[in-house]
Amino acid sequence: MTGMFRIPYLQRVMEYLAGEIDAPPEGFPVALTNFQFWGLWWCILVGVIYIFSGQSSKFIYIDF
Repeated sequence: MTGMFRIPYLQRVMEYLAGEIDAPPEGFPVALTNFQFWGLWWCILVGVIYIFSGQSSKFIYIDF
């Protein structure tokens, strides 16, 4: 794949992994029909959201 053709392909891969589209893009190497994979994937995404949420962050917000 060359540079300009890679961006739309990566967009379709991200849309597939996020559940926005049902069919994987053409040339996607793995068929992700395993429920265990999807459970693990969404647990990772929820964990990332939790880590970066303000309540779990150790960053102190100062409002002037």
